[in-house]
This record gives sequence, C-alpha cells and structure tokens, in this order.
Amino acid sequence: QNAKKVVFCGNFTAKGLRCTVGEGRLHIDQEGSIPKFVAQVDQITFSGTYAQRGAQTVLYVTERAVFELTKEGMLLKEIAPGIDLERDVLGQMAFRPLVPDEVKVMDAALFS
Repeated sequence: QNAKKVVFCGNFTAKGLRCTVGEGRLHIDQEGSIPKFVAQVDQITFSGTYAQRGAQTVLYVTERAVFELTKEGMLLKEIAPGIDLERDVLGQMAFRPLVPDEVKVMDAALFS
C-alpha cells in the first residue's frame, strides 16, 4: 500500500476470453464469461479508497483498456484499436467509469 505507483495487469474478463491481434488492431473472438470490473468484491486485498486518499498512482492495464484510479473514481485512459468502447469495454463493466470526451487509442504498432 505504500508504493508510489501500483500497476495491475491482466485480462479484462476471465474464463474463455479469446483475442487475436493483427493489422494494428485487437479483435475479441470470444468474450470471457466472468467479468472482472465488478461493483462489489468478496475480498479486499488492495484498498482503492486508501490509495485515493494519498498521492499513489494506480493503473489497471488490460488487453483492451487502461484505467487510472483518481480521486473522482476510475478513469478510462485509453483503449486498443479495433475495440468498440460501448460493447467491449463499458458493456462488460458492472459500473460506469469516468470517460473523457475523447478516449485515447493505443499505438497500433502494439497490435501488429
């Protein structure tokens, strides 16, 4: 909890997620059946509330999106090229993150 920066990395959903990468885009072939961005968890191993009180940077990096925990809440920072914001990100979340007017798209070279 005392690190200046915490980066969580993993898939956006679990159990069955299949993706392909090519031509500068990410494609979700099959969505996972278990959502990870849920409204409530069973066990707390990292306190986002505690992190929000301090000057700690917290990032959540997935294959399709990057989020930052801010004092106002979870902020969508960027999405992968080829990803539909509503269907592939917001539609797979049990809560609505903060979404800027223009969402940055990750560098297509990462998906070549």
